[in-house]
Amino acid sequence: ENIANLKKLKGSAFDRAYVDHEVAYHQAVLDALDKTLIPNAKNEELKALMVKVRPAFVAHLEHAKSMQASMGK
Repeated sequence: ENIANLKKLKGSAFDRAYVDHEVAYHQAVLDALDKTLIPNAKNEELKALMVKVRPAFVAHLEHAKSMQASMGK
C-alpha cells in the first residue's frame, strides 16, 4: 500500500511521504523491539542481536526526523 501511494507522487511530495514513512517505520520497529521482542526473547543469542542492532534503528529514526524537520514538518 505504501509503495503504491509513493508511486503516485513526484518531487517534494514524494520526498515528504517517503521520509514520513521512514519515521513511522523506524518508530514501529523500535516499539516492537522495546515492548515485545527484546523483553520476550528466550534465546540469549537472538536477544543480544536485537540489543546490538537497536542503536542503528535509533540513529536512522533520528536522521529521518531531522530530514522531516528540514522539510518543514
